[in-house]
Amino acid sequence: MSTGGSVEEDNLTEVEAKERGQCISKASYQLKLSFTRGASEYTGHLVAKFDYKAANNKTIFFDCISKSIDGLTVNGKDVSVSNEVVKDRRIYLPEGPIQGSNEVIIKFTNTYDKTGNGLHHFVDPEDKEEYLYTNFEPFYAHRFLPCFDQPDIKATLALTVEAPKEWLAVANDKEESTSEKDGKTVHVFKTTPPLSSYLFALVVGPYEKFEDKYNNVPMAFYVRKSLKPFLQPDLEELTTITKQGLKFYETFFDCPYPFTKYDQIFCPEYNIGAMENPGCITFTERYVYRDPPTDEQRLRRADTVLHEMAHMWFGDLVSPVWWDGLWLNESFASYMAALATAEATRFGSKSWLEFHSSYKRWAYREDQLSTTHAIQGEVVDTNSTFQNFDGITYGKGASVLKQLVAVVSMDGFKAGMQRYFKKHAWGNTTIGDFLHVIEEAAKVDLKQWSKSWLEIAGLNTLSPVWTTEGGKIKSFKVKQTAEAPHTELRRHKIEIAVFDADSNGAPVLRNTVTVDVEGSEVEIPALVGAEKPVCVWINNNDHAYAKVTLDDVSIAYLKDHVDQFKDTLTRQLLWSAFANMTRDAHLASQEMLELVQKKVATETDPKMVQFIITVAQGALANFIPEDLLLEPSHKFFNLCLTQLRAAKSKDDRIIWARALIGAAKGTENVKIIVDMLDKGTGVSDFELDQDMRWSVVQRAAAYGLDGAAALVEREQTRDVTDRGKRAMETVKVCPPDAAIKEEAWKRFMTDKESSMKIVNAAMGGFHWRHQRDLLAPYVDRFFNDIQSVFKEREFTFAENFYHILYPSYRVDDDILNRCETLLKKLDPSKDTILVRCLKESMDDIKRSQMCYALARKYASK
Repeated sequence: MSTGGSVEEDNLTEVEAKERGQCISKASYQLKLSFTRGASEYTGHLVAKFDYKAANNKTIFFDCISKSIDGLTVNGKDVSVSNEVVKDRRIYLPEGPIQGSNEVIIKFTNTYDKTGNGLHHFVDPEDKEEYLYTNFEPFYAHRFLPCFDQPDIKATLALTVEAPKEWLAVANDKEESTSEKDGKTVHVFKTTPPLSSYLFALVVGPYEKFEDKYNNVPMAFYVRKSLKPFLQPDLEELTTITKQGLKFYETFFDCPYPFTKYDQIFCPEYNIGAMENPGCITFTERYVYRDPPTDEQRLRRADTVLHEMAHMWFGDLVSPVWWDGLWLNESFASYMAALATAEATRFGSKSWLEFHSSYKRWAYREDQLSTTHAIQGEVVDTNSTFQNFDGITYGKGASVLKQLVAVVSMDGFKAGMQRYFKKHAWGNTTIGDFLHVIEEAAKVDLKQWSKSWLEIAGLNTLSPVWTTEGGKIKSFKVKQTAEAPHTELRRHKIEIAVFDADSNGAPVLRNTVTVDVEGSEVEIPALVGAEKPVCVWINNNDHAYAKVTLDDVSIAYLKDHVDQFKDTLTRQLLWSAFANMTRDAHLASQEMLELVQKKVATETDPKMVQFIITVAQGALANFIPEDLLLEPSHKFFNLCLTQLRAAKSKDDRIIWARALIGAAKGTENVKIIVDMLDKGTGVSDFELDQDMRWSVVQRAAAYGLDGAAALVEREQTRDVTDRGKRAMETVKVCPPDAAIKEEAWKRFMTDKESSMKIVNAAMGGFHWRHQRDLLAPYVDRFFNDIQSVFKEREFTFAENFYHILYPSYRVDDDILNRCETLLKKLDPSKDTILVRCLKESMDDIKRSQMCYALARKYASK
């Protein structure tokens, strides 16, 4: 019998979890699985043991999604698998037999997943080999085995896997033995320590294995066969980073690595960057570079490796009680990864550049949306958890932890963490437990800090306000504001940097002053009476989580000298301030782009070049109206072309080539990049890589260029990999052809057989800004269909559908009204994710319209 139930019914409330958690202890699972080559399903035999203590009158149930439950035995008695026992994606246990120590045996059959969650199945188009891997966070373990799928019911897992003899099997713990049975290999794994269900892991298939060791801990990297040649050149770097990270964390936490091995597996069609399964960390294959990467890409990979590694302690050894602790789990790992990358690897201080560009800017954007929320807040059910994998949970939380370290000192934070792991190893904790050990170690009271920063939503703005008289500073204040409805003013520890100019006008750091900002304003007497500076920056070293503005004197100076600050992080923060001014309609987008045209050529750090390009791309995509877009777009394309031809480093060439292709708007620009496929780039020792070639071909198809079909056919022959297959799915939907668009939309609504990554790739070719007239009918289709997508499809697919196919190229009142009309039809308590998506789309439209108005005003001068 199938476990049935709708997408909406696959949900666990916090109340249910608390009630169940009070009853269940000493849980363990013995799981036997059998896999067959070429099958669409697998079988399982589960023996679940647990102690039951009646704390309420609620029926005990396992969470479960299975094709069929083939047998159920409770404490030695067979139970009929009826509609009353197996329903709504649960297995309800009869009340009578459940008492004291219990044993439940469940035989089941599952189909493979195609969404990247549960147990995902992938066939490599190059060699037809099959690969399997699990991904369970936050609420997918019950797709793999019937279980108590909540983080505070930790359980041991004893796993046995039967698989084709050519396949490897990797799980959380070491393989104890292997034997042969009926032409298969039987892999028996050591029983794990108690783990939350979302941390169970299994990877199966003909993976290639590369072994190493850290002290007495076995290490290995795994990758599918066809990607082996691309991983091998990076093994030394990956191994070095892994060992550096383990040494750093063991020392910082004063706690040895808590698991028996450290395996890292690169998985096909992976939804996210990585997952912290203890001893069996899974990664996206995007980190296996088929084309030459920039050093920034390598930095991001190192950050991800160290993020997941931090979770081995924070999240795995010590886990949250419920999903309201998700933010602390992810924020801690994000902050510690940046710290470890900076302190322990070759990337050094560049880590904090990545922290700002990836985490803080993400957080700043989301904290200014109407959907922002407190870092620590109520999570009523697992459905709500899905929408909290966001910039507040990851970015703001990590940024606030960095501010916390500034408040309590690094020594106080470190001592607190060492107490934390000694006290709570193998247990579950709350935010109170975390803050308590820091308070003890640092001898500070964090109650008000916690309330202000963690329990109240919103972003503060910090602004320098200063006057001069007779060439000296007469007064200097830092003002703090907060926009309604989130009006909390917080305590910020900031570092103010004061700059003079040398004889050539270049900035020279005079001094820094560290101050606490509390309330609406604070006087800075230490700066009064000093010589008038050329520039002031009040968030030196980026400790504060706040939107920081520039004063008029500094703005005037920076427009000529922003590229001359020696410290790279300072340059990034100043460019970020200009970007914020553009988003807030305090600086016209055209002015921002003129600054980019003027200054990016003198930037020497490739990471900063990429950052400035990203700022420019954001302005072009979001803050200039269509009728004013042609000229700045053409100028930016020409800038990219000029800089590509002038680029001296490998990284700069890659960065500018990618930017050039992305900037190609209109047939003439697209023809220029198409010519590069045959005639070359004209740049010494540099040609377009395969990803770039696919991007060029997709644009050729989207603009209906003559010969586009031949270009597509050629690239399909060149790239027969899974990447090529996905690229073909995209390019097939690109042409400006009504019949193609109609066929594609029908497929998006009905295709449940292809993997989600394949369908997403096809969606990626649907919308092109210059095809807005052709796409007009699909505005109606989107708003008519989106409710059913969220009702009938899984959250991951539905969110992808929304974000890819929402008509973001339309910034007008009609789309605003459509969003508002649909919102009124929804139930905020049930349609939480769709409500959030619509509100954020409306926020984006309003911000763009505000910037459009300033752009028009600037253009009319």
